[in-house]
Amino acid sequence: MAYGMQFTNNNDTVVLDSELSRLVVIHKGDYSGAVNFPTPITTQEPPLVFIRPNSSFTLSYARINGSAGNWTGFSFSGGGAGKYFAAAFQSTPTAKYGFRLWDGSGKLLFDSGTPCAQFTRTISSWTFIGSNQTGQGTTQVNFTAASPLNSGDYMMINNIGMDVSAASTRSAKLYCTWDYANNRIVMFTVGVTNYTYFFVPVVFAKPII
Repeated sequence: MAYGMQFTNNNDTVVLDSELSRLVVIHKGDYSGAVNFPTPITTQEPPLVFIRPNSSFTLSYARINGSAGNWTGFSFSGGGAGKYFAAAFQSTPTAKYGFRLWDGSGKLLFDSGTPCAQFTRTISSWTFIGSNQTGQGTTQVNFTAASPLNSGDYMMINNIGMDVSAASTRSAKLYCTWDYANNRIVMFTVGVTNYTYFFVPVVFAKPII
């Protein structure tokens, strides 16, 4: 940055500056199935939704409900319950006193009364751990990676709702199992011609208290 304000941590990583927005927690709480946000999130792009299940379960068909400027909640198949937070690169004037930071165009980047979130890790390399038949004419292909679940991280669900490519231009459905018993994430696809390699990343974050 040529001018403005910048904060770095002990590792010389920029944690706040006057040019880039922080990832701000807009809503958080408990979930059990679908969630309706207390108030709509007004960003043009969908908010990033992170969950931390209370117990092992399998997630699929994740969906951020609403439309640009009016995101109203999220839903997915698989049931389960746990905690969530919804975040966006957008701050709101919340604090009655404290600290605020704007960029050069007057956009509010940071308000000390609004909690932020921090990305903690990403899984982008997966190991094929076998396949099995579903009994419905399709194949389940399974992948995992070394990435423990006992760190308190939350997993982003935005990309769990998409289909993935398969051979012969066909697609396969994507599923994610949060496996506490084995302290791991298992991603798997179900389809007719799905591949035995996998490239969809999984992103984790934590709210900063």
